[in-house]
Amino acid sequence: MMTKRPIKMLPIWIAISSVIILAGIILFALLGFNTSADRNDGKTFEVEYDVEVEIAENGIKMLQDACEAAFKTNGISYFTQQDAKTETVGGKLIYTFSANTSDTALGQAKAAVESFAKETFADKDATEENEDIPHVYVGYHVSYNKSFTESAWRGAVAVAVGAVVALVYVAIRFGIGSALTGLTLCVHDVLFALGILAITRIPVLGFVPVIVGAVAAFSSLLMWLIQCMKMRESFKNQPETVSAEEAIELSSKTAQKTIYFAAAGIAIALAIFTVALAIGSGSIGAILFPLVCIIPVGVSVYSSLLFGPALHVPVKTAFDKFKSKHKRRFGRAKAEKKQEEKA
Repeated sequence: MMTKRPIKMLPIWIAISSVIILAGIILFALLGFNTSADRNDGKTFEVEYDVEVEIAENGIKMLQDACEAAFKTNGISYFTQQDAKTETVGGKLIYTFSANTSDTALGQAKAAVESFAKETFADKDATEENEDIPHVYVGYHVSYNKSFTESAWRGAVAVAVGAVVALVYVAIRFGIGSALTGLTLCVHDVLFALGILAITRIPVLGFVPVIVGAVAAFSSLLMWLIQCMKMRESFKNQPETVSAEEAIELSSKTAQKTIYFAAAGIAIALAIFTVALAIGSGSIGAILFPLVCIIPVGVSVYSSLLFGPALHVPVKTAFDKFKSKHKRRFGRAKAEKKQEEKA
């Protein structure tokens, strides 16, 4: 039994894409994207210190040990710890706790750290008349996941504008039919990639879905542009009797290697970016970000090699018929005009 050629499997590609996109839309509407890597609901314990603590011998280490001891004494434990530098001098120790951590325990830990800091980092020149200014400020508060809706919309608009500009170029250079197919593939790839992100529930930072959409749009347009260039080269060497299906199938085969190389290049760039983030950041969300962006690259490969060529067959067929009809009509009008001139 012969295997059906990919170029003839448009209904299957439409079915696969529809299932992924619809499932993604439903899950996004119900749950949104999994932005747990961004900032979890919980409580944050912050210890801000100035330059006096920095220049003291083992000052920061002593402050960290005091925090650890205060947490242990009050029976609480944190999820993450970070030492962040402030905009001027000094820094801040940031500890994150679960949302159900006792406020009483956090308050007692705060008092213990403040007492330790006051004794350890007191100003030697302070007097009763000139009260010492504290070098450590301690506080805790509840933190919530933040919404990046406005930023996401701005990013989406920017991506859409860039895609429109690219498609105008495709229309001018390769024809309106190629631009229409490219527009469909661009929208398809963005929705498909975001659908996979919503379905798999991969933990990401709040801005990552916008970046995933941008990568999907970029890689989709790039790979379709490769297909368009290969089609133009291939169509020049094919007789007019060749059907749109055969012509696109032949040109698509010549584009495979170039598309694979383009996808590999994007993937390598993302892998290098991943290694750089892994070295410079301990954030799980930051490390996952470049890896997540490989999803839209894979979607664009599927789209440009399977879905795109099959979708372009009816588009090219319709435009070829229009051109042929217009050519015959123009030819008849030209012939009639010549006869009138002779008469």
